[in-house]
Amino acid sequence: MIEDRLSALATEKLFQQTLDKGDKMNQELIDFEKKGNVIRLYIGKNGGQWGDDWNDKPYEHNAGRVYDEFIEGYCDIVVDFDYEAEEPADNYINSPFSKEMMRDRKTYALFFSIEDDEKKENSPSGCILFGDKIDDILKLSYVKLLYKEEK
Repeated sequence: MIEDRLSALATEKLFQQTLDKGDKMNQELIDFEKKGNVIRLYIGKNGGQWGDDWNDKPYEHNAGRVYDEFIEGYCDIVVDFDYEAEEPADNYINSPFSKEMMRDRKTYALFFSIEDDEKKENSPSGCILFGDKIDDILKLSYVKLLYKEEK
């Protein structure tokens, strides 16, 4: 109980420190990397960013991370244990999506769902697209900030 409160206070302090530094929390999602429910969100201005093979489908076998010159910072988030953090390639062997499609907001980047006990299936909870503001993403009740870095 005390550890949970201390952890919450530390997270709140980190968040406030980043805001106090003139943080770029109003910047946009321009790319991501996902490891389970821990996700690194790359921050910048959506629309002109590019990476290796971003116009190739399926993105999960071809596309590289956004090029460094477009990255203004990043933040690592964690999604609550009860939620599934999914990306467009999930449930495909070779998805019909490219990173260029994400950049152009033709498909989502991340989708969150939670098991609905009544329906015995996952119900949609939220969807994140390239270009969404980082501060809006961090307002989702099931998303927690772990770390933030700016260039």
